[in-house]
Amino acid sequence: MITLRSMTTAYLQNENDFLLMKRAANRKFAPGIWAGVGGHIEKEEINQPGDACLREIYEETGIPAEMIDDLQLRYIILRRSKDEIRLQYVYFGKTNTRQVIDTDEGELFWIPKDKLLDRELSATTKETLRHYSQLGEKMSDVLVGTVSAEKNIPIVYWSPVQDWEGMI
Repeated sequence: MITLRSMTTAYLQNENDFLLMKRAANRKFAPGIWAGVGGHIEKEEINQPGDACLREIYEETGIPAEMIDDLQLRYIILRRSKDEIRLQYVYFGKTNTRQVIDTDEGELFWIPKDKLLDRELSATTKETLRHYSQLGEKMSDVLVGTVSAEKNIPIVYWSPVQDWEGMI
């Protein structure tokens, strides 16, 4: 039977730098890999991924919602891992603080925008950050990314989520 795992990820920007986490070496999933902050959506948050995102930001960075501006859902990524469909809501926002807490999830670093792709990233993180760096700040659409592979190389296919209201 196929199960569903819903997650949220956030990338916060302060001036020209983005907050990334180098995941702890003892983490079960993607140890030592660079990522945004985030985690699993709790069942009471299932219809409010933005609330889950704010909770995860606070838990992993200590940055409260009041210190985050313009947090926007930009990407929804779908991929399959064995008998699991993984649904990831990806948010981008801004903050005026660089103060973060220590977390056992990993280490937090402010990375210049032009150095984001110079790290060991998962394929979906790399493609999301590449797309956002090139087009994301200029777009207003939410994009859905489906992950596939060609010759064992992961590829993300992006498509805008269209507003179909009134088009029945």
